[in-house]
Amino acid sequence: MGWSSANEIFNPVARALQTAGADDDTKRKVLGDLIAGLQQGDWDTEDESLEDFLDDPAIVAAFADHGVHTNDGRCCRQNLSAEAQRRITEALAEQFADGHHERGMRVNFQAPDGYPASRNVQPDEAAQVAIDAIRDLLTSTATAQQPTGTTDPR
Repeated sequence: MGWSSANEIFNPVARALQTAGADDDTKRKVLGDLIAGLQQGDWDTEDESLEDFLDDPAIVAAFADHGVHTNDGRCCRQNLSAEAQRRITEALAEQFADGHHERGMRVNFQAPDGYPASRNVQPDEAAQVAIDAIRDLLTSTATAQQPTGTTDPR
């Protein structure tokens, strides 16, 4: 027999960490330890708590570290997207560390007049363009891999 009231322990602790502004590493470690302890007590509704915190990549990662995922995989896609954005931003920020645009660090876009244009970008802007492209690629790949007659749960 499972233990569903563990949500009443986990959720307030997770919210308190969010409210206190705990950094991602702290949330992931503290909540990961809590998840492990609650699972030892036969917590069988951890996926319900996960659903409540899908907007927090650190909490999603804590659940993933302990084998808890949403049935439709939304947790993993969201977490991977956030992690990719963070890594791309950091990598691009290193390229811009001296405050000067590096040669080739330009974004191509369609100008209002319909003609292609390009301009220098800041690391966060370049990261957003890159993550959008990656998200489009992952979405098209996931859609292409679905069996006929199913719908994408995203």
